[in-house]
Amino acid sequence: MSFVTLGGDGATRPTFFELVAAERLMPSLKAAISYSIAVLAQQRPWLHKVLDYEEEVFAIVCAALDRQALAASSATFADSLYGLRRTTRASAASSVKDPHLSHRQQRSTVLLSVLSSYLFTRLDSLYQKYRPQIEVQPGTFFARRQGPQTPHQGYAGWWRHMLMRWFLRAYPWIHASHEGLRFAYQLLYLLENTAYFSPLLHLLGQRVVRVTSQELGEAQRRTSDRRKRQLHRAGMQYWPLAILQRLWLRASYGLADHTRNALILSVFAFKLLEWWYMSGEERLAANQKQTPPPPPPAPPMPHPEGVSLPSDPSVCPLCLNKRTNPAMAVVSGYVFCYPCLFNFVGRGGCCPITRIPMTVAQMRRLYQSA
Repeated sequence: MSFVTLGGDGATRPTFFELVAAERLMPSLKAAISYSIAVLAQQRPWLHKVLDYEEEVFAIVCAALDRQALAASSATFADSLYGLRRTTRASAASSVKDPHLSHRQQRSTVLLSVLSSYLFTRLDSLYQKYRPQIEVQPGTFFARRQGPQTPHQGYAGWWRHMLMRWFLRAYPWIHASHEGLRFAYQLLYLLENTAYFSPLLHLLGQRVVRVTSQELGEAQRRTSDRRKRQLHRAGMQYWPLAILQRLWLRASYGLADHTRNALILSVFAFKLLEWWYMSGEERLAANQKQTPPPPPPAPPMPHPEGVSLPSDPSVCPLCLNKRTNPAMAVVSGYVFCYPCLFNFVGRGGCCPITRIPMTVAQMRRLYQSA
């Protein structure tokens, strides 16, 4: 299954848009699969465990798909769908061109492609999780630990907090450098000043070229010959074991031949059904009379031992100064300065005014339009 027409002499340079489409295929596929699992998890609660480790599961799936595609056609899963393959600098410069990557090159491609994507995804999720803590005052960064601690725990905690602080400061620069380098390679490729579309391809020493019809036919013949030899060797064993092994080989061949197409088609079918049912729900909702929303609940009363409210609503109840960088406590609805509320909740674990228990995750930043 290929999304483009095969052609060229094997050294034909793919267009910029072909490579961009191939690069964006796996993130789009991941988003569709994650959404599908999230919908199914509403009826199958055990699927929530899969969502908890979706990055690891998808990395394993990508590694398996890329490993199978590289062994069959010297192309990653995404490249093979667009009629592309990978070749090395040595084979491109040699007069006798071998279009196939070696086993070592295939393993390096899978390892670097999957690990780099997984690493940056994990780093980004870690930064998004702890990013609000970088906006507190430097002197109170991570000032949340309470209770007695041993010297070893205090020392280990201090190092952990310092490493997290350095990471939160450095990651935006790392991310900007990585994206800037990728953009530079893509721009140079678009201007035909380099043969490498990405820094990863340059590191691996690989170029992306189109697959010719001759190469496709040769790959199919090579796969067919290899399977015939495997089935012949399996048939030479003792007959109960030979039958089982031949059945296993045929099942694995069918799985390898149709898994890729079935995966893509199932995602397309699911998104089509989702659009169909969402359109039906929108038409049904348009014909129904909208009921007015219920009145908002009354705000909770201030606690006698809580912080008193100032007469001026623009003043922060904690620092008694003009409120800046406002943040709201979700459990009560009262607004404070973000650093003031963050530090108070980190130490006390409750709303300053109502004393209702809350955590830092129950804080919401407020933005005022100009």
